[in-house]
Amino acid sequence: MTQRVSRRVRRAATLAHRLRTAVAEQDRARLFLAESTGQAAEETYRRSVRVSELRVQRLTIRARRALDRVPEQDRASVERYLQTLLWVDSIVNTPPNALFRRLR
Repeated sequence: MTQRVSRRVRRAATLAHRLRTAVAEQDRARLFLAESTGQAAEETYRRSVRVSELRVQRLTIRARRALDRVPEQDRASVERYLQTLLWVDSIVNTPPNALFRRLR
């Protein structure tokens, strides 16, 4: 049986998921920057770190505002919906053979 989820809950969970993705992207950009120190590509990676930091800041504000709009009794629904999004994301990013092993 599926349960209907409000638009505010979906929006808050989606923005929280985008924030987590942006933080992971920021970490990758910082890692590439650290590995490229002294190389020609260093400035490119420095720029991508700046862009990712701004994106994380903007998404943090948006996710916080969206969560503030969710009624207190629906906060657990946001976490459940976020976990579902993360689960689906992990399946999409998993090679097909690993998926079939997981489903057996």
